[in-house]
Amino acid sequence: MKPCNHDSYPLYKQLIGPFRELAKELGYAIAVHGTLKRDIDLLACPWTPAAVPPRILALSLRELAEQLFGRADLSWHLNQTPEFTLQGGPGVKPHGRLGWCFSLGNGPSYVDLSIMPPE
Repeated sequence: MKPCNHDSYPLYKQLIGPFRELAKELGYAIAVHGTLKRDIDLLACPWTPAAVPPRILALSLRELAEQLFGRADLSWHLNQTPEFTLQGGPGVKPHGRLGWCFSLGNGPSYVDLSIMPPE
């Protein structure tokens, strides 16, 4: 694997506060994992009984990222078609997680968002 020479931490610092506020309003808590080198890995867990469906959370966070950085384009996950993702469909991950990716602005950083669906 080729080493990453990009640091996503400055974008993460701008993003995490507003993301956590919006997620809380929508019934979720957000945790960060990973090195913040190549991307910004986030995990959203339902936290209240009123947690919205995962797709609503994902697209709301993408819209907020677009407001913060000027662009937040959906990217597709492996095993999914671009059309499926551009229509807002999630990538499927282990243990029932659903995933969305969106690039930030014109740079190399992107958000890799995993959401645990509510019961």
